Amino acid sequence: MHLAASFTPGEAPAVQLLICNISLKGLLAVPEANVKTGAAGVVRITLSQDAVIEIECKVIRSDTTGVAIDFLPMDEQSFYHLRNLVRYNAPDADQIDAELKHPAFD
Repeated sequence: MHLAASFTPGEAPAVQLLICNISLKGLLAVPEANVKTGAAGVVRITLSQDAVIEIECKVIRSDTTGVAIDFLPMDEQSFYHLRNLVRYNAPDADQIDAELKHPAFD
């Protein structure tokens, strides 16, 4: 999977990311020097003009192996689009629905 996204840390300019892997709880993107571990901000993934995912998040790792981002709780519309995106790219879409039976955020 290679999907474009942007990460906006606070009031700083947005940084473009290339997503390698995404789940209901976070994402992994290719390394990006302008994204720092510990930064909080918003990830934006535009699927179409009418389908945009915006999620508050925190960078848990940013190094030469990639940028790992944890999602924070999100609005219903972003969750709907994220769930569909993850299901579409999953080898077993039913497994994604099974994960929803367990709380993602404690």
